[in-house]
Amino acid sequence: MIVRLLLLCTMLLLLCPVAQARERVEIAMVLWRGETEAEKGFRERLAAAPDYEAVITVFDANQNKEELQRILGRLDPKRFRLVYTFGTIVTQEALRQDSTLPVIFNIVQRPVEAGVAAEMARPGGRATGASNLVPMESAFRTLGTVMTIRKLGFVYSSHDPAPRFQLTDIRQQERRFGFQTLAFPIAGKEGIAATLKKVIDARPDAVIFPSDSFVKANADQIISVLNRHRIPTIVVIPEMVKENGALLSLGPDYRTLGRLAAENALQVLQGNPPANLPVRTVPHLSLLINLLTADRLGINIPLQLLSVATVVR
Repeated sequence: MIVRLLLLCTMLLLLCPVAQARERVEIAMVLWRGETEAEKGFRERLAAAPDYEAVITVFDANQNKEELQRILGRLDPKRFRLVYTFGTIVTQEALRQDSTLPVIFNIVQRPVEAGVAAEMARPGGRATGASNLVPMESAFRTLGTVMTIRKLGFVYSSHDPAPRFQLTDIRQQERRFGFQTLAFPIAGKEGIAATLKKVIDARPDAVIFPSDSFVKANADQIISVLNRHRIPTIVVIPEMVKENGALLSLGPDYRTLGRLAAENALQVLQGNPPANLPVRTVPHLSLLINLLTADRLGINIPLQLLSVATVVR
């Protein structure tokens, strides 16, 4: 009887598939201004991967370049399998390091112009990831249904190179949509008040903000002043609508971008070199509208937009 039971157990073990243990991998997450929805999406996709148990260690530079260099210089390639980087500044600095660690970047709007990828389809180096590239023609077609813009302000940090690429993209749409762009750089926190005075004196029909960590960090101060002077604010960082009272955001969904970056991370973990993995983008813009701000500004949002937008009240 015992022999028969042993044989039966052996047969059952042979017939039933044994669950494979997930490989434990360590990932360094290097941030510039704390975690965003993009990092949530990245974590969610990795957590759902059946082959890997991802252990993520977060390093936040808190918009300090010296701290960023210190963090990147201490990342041990024997410990980490790859590095996740947020934004253009962090990614550029990570690639300047003498390291073999693959880099998975996110929220880098212009990877080619920023020098972190040779081309979108084939990055060619040790970095790939997801880009929050905004198709400006589509953005301005949407904006045209909300307001008439003849004079557009562009407010950005003068210390960040990335917004200049976005400014170029916007100016390429001027003739098509019949507006003029006025650039208003901010030189550090001490320059915010002076720059805002210039914006108010210029009286633009609206102000658009790039994907700019400095502007996001000071958004309460900046947007509250513009709202008080009834100047509509357009952003590409959705948090600025929810948290800081901007009128609307037009751009890729950050959580989706995080998941796309994770797809490339999983490819790298499986042995595919970043050089051959295309930079991923979101094909459609997400629209987020702050109805309370719209009411304060006296702006009526068309019903066709409300039907496809996420609304903040």
